Amino acid sequence: MTTLLLGTTGMLSAAAAHAVARSKKAVLVSRNADQFSFNNDVLDHKITPINVSYDDEGAFLDALLPHAPFDLALTWLHPPVDILRAALDGMIAPRGRLVEVMGSRSLLLGKTGEASIAARRADAMALQTEITYAQVILGFVLEASGARWLTHEEISAAAIAQMERPQPRVIAGVLEPWDKRPT
Repeated sequence: MTTLLLGTTGMLSAAAAHAVARSKKAVLVSRNADQFSFNNDVLDHKITPINVSYDDEGAFLDALLPHAPFDLALTWLHPPVDILRAALDGMIAPRGRLVEVMGSRSLLLGKTGEASIAARRADAMALQTEITYAQVILGFVLEASGARWLTHEEISAAAIAQMERPQPRVIAGVLEPWDKRPT
């Protein structure tokens, strides 16, 4: 199994390690991918680091293409980047799995009332019947003392669950009441 890891060197590093442990090889994409380590020789040996930013879509896609297709992709992309996301979809192998992590704002309607990023992605991926698509929407946690953002462990746990038992969309934490979210 070949795995693509994009945006996974921080809060998703435990989920990335989980994916790499189950993979034959993994492609890790980050601006500083060659500086990343799981501090585990077995996992690190499976990684092909690619130092590139997705801000330069052409260079990014050119760097990934020789490694495709991917059986599993775990991604965290900040801006909407719809064209880049569509290009990545084409690099997923038939019967492959794409786990896409998104922030809580990805469920908000666009400024002109268009569908949210998460809804647009779900609709687009519904047309890709040979790919299993699973979203993780990051929320927050309500506690007696107030609200807090999810920990890295909680974020990775949600991503791992989607890798193992994918559902169309999982909310990690809660999104309501929105006005109670941490600032």
